[in-house]
Amino acid sequence: MEAIDYVNELPPTSRVGPLHEFLHEETLDSPIDMYQRSVGKILHYGTEARLDQSDFLGRLLIMGVVSAAEAYFRAILSSCIELCPVAQAIASKRTINLGGLLWHGQSGFSRSAFEHASFSSNDELAKACKDFLGIRLDDPEFKDLLDQYEIVCQLRHGIVHGDGLLPGRNAVQLNIQRYKRPVRIVARYEQLQSIAAVVNTLVMTLNRHLFSEICKRWAIDWRRRADWDPNSEKATFSSIWEIFFCAEEAKRRKGRSKMTRMRCLTAVKALYNI
Repeated sequence: MEAIDYVNELPPTSRVGPLHEFLHEETLDSPIDMYQRSVGKILHYGTEARLDQSDFLGRLLIMGVVSAAEAYFRAILSSCIELCPVAQAIASKRTINLGGLLWHGQSGFSRSAFEHASFSSNDELAKACKDFLGIRLDDPEFKDLLDQYEIVCQLRHGIVHGDGLLPGRNAVQLNIQRYKRPVRIVARYEQLQSIAAVVNTLVMTLNRHLFSEICKRWAIDWRRRADWDPNSEKATFSSIWEIFFCAEEAKRRKGRSKMTRMRCLTAVKALYNI
């Protein structure tokens, strides 16, 4: 036996296998509906009994919740750029990932802008909204939401990069009490639910905020442009509605029969005296 063999055996050679076996094509719905369905499946699986029996399952489900939120952020920002000429003018000053452009093609060019962004911090989300859409998240309602999301992101960092062991940098930023030994993040049912609630509140509030801002531009800024076609008023509003309307939530809302595109259009036009 050689000296190197004492520490562990040499494992056999392994390969990932055909990549196409990992991939399945999908038809994408609105960003908010995709987020709602993903998180719904995660929380449905994360029962109290399952989480009580496992120290690692909660960590995996937290990663899933944050991943669903990150996917929403990328999708909604991309959709706003594709739809809003004001956002296009602002985003035109930014660079995009060439690999992403080659993959997505011309029809999905805006998705390339965010493939390098993790959105795993509150600062990155706020910066992307400002730099690519010209929309600030400075309203008081967002301060606590973003602060709470930052806590979730700090925990996520320890889960992803430390096998659940909380890194010192994240512990300091979270103002965690000192322990004598390393600490591992363990999420039971209550902790998973609280993290999902924090993420969901941010996502749903952001969806409302961006919808409001894009509607304002539709009512004012778009109409001042030389390429505005008055005959396209309903069609362009329909495009906005399709991006932001949460059909998944509408199934559970009281008075859902009144949550129609035409009623919303009427309300927006009344708000801006159109």
